[in-house]
Amino acid sequence: MMTCLLMLAGAASSGAEPVGGNALVLGGTGRLGAPIVQLLVERGYAVTVFARPTSDRGRLVGLDVSYALGDLLDADSVVEALRGRQFAVVIDATSRGSSDASFYATAMRNVLAALPAGSVDHFILHGSAGAGDNIAKFPQVPFGRMQDILRAKGRAEALLVTSGIDYTIIRNGVIRPDGTAASATARLTDDDSVLGTVSRLDLAVLTMQCLDNPDCRNKVFHAVDDGA
Repeated sequence: MMTCLLMLAGAASSGAEPVGGNALVLGGTGRLGAPIVQLLVERGYAVTVFARPTSDRGRLVGLDVSYALGDLLDADSVVEALRGRQFAVVIDATSRGSSDASFYATAMRNVLAALPAGSVDHFILHGSAGAGDNIAKFPQVPFGRMQDILRAKGRAEALLVTSGIDYTIIRNGVIRPDGTAASATARLTDDDSVLGTVSRLDLAVLTMQCLDNPDCRNKVFHAVDDGA
């Protein structure tokens, strides 16, 4: 049965003030990662952004964050960057578009291998509707070249699900243009046949609502904005 878990307007809250903690954001310099980093900082998290040394940090100017430098495709550099660190939450907002299908599973494998057992309480992965076997739910959609990417994203999801870490997977469908404001109508649903439209700012807010929320643990959601 489909359930609507969270909406941006009037979302359920524990009533407690966020206490923060250590957060690692993969892809934190990007168009989705940067607003997630900003909201984490505002909620009192000590944020570490994993980034390549050459990454453009312009979206994070003025934010109190630290950096772990490495290349997600280089296992040794990931191990070195994350050595000895513990995180309340890891958020994966990485994206390589359609240029590198191998990136997603390789990066996930390297990150999971670099995180010591018990060092992460919650891992939130931003993925895509149609990932892995989910593509069968959308026979009407001409995914074309994206099929290889979706298969790779499905492998990344499977690696996380079987890792033993509490996870939340948030899949998006169509991303609204940059600059689109967050709405009051975006939500997460566990109906995996939904292929909706959502903005990156909405995804960032929905990510925050899954922090410290037991209803989000070990589940896969699709993000959709009913007002889009």
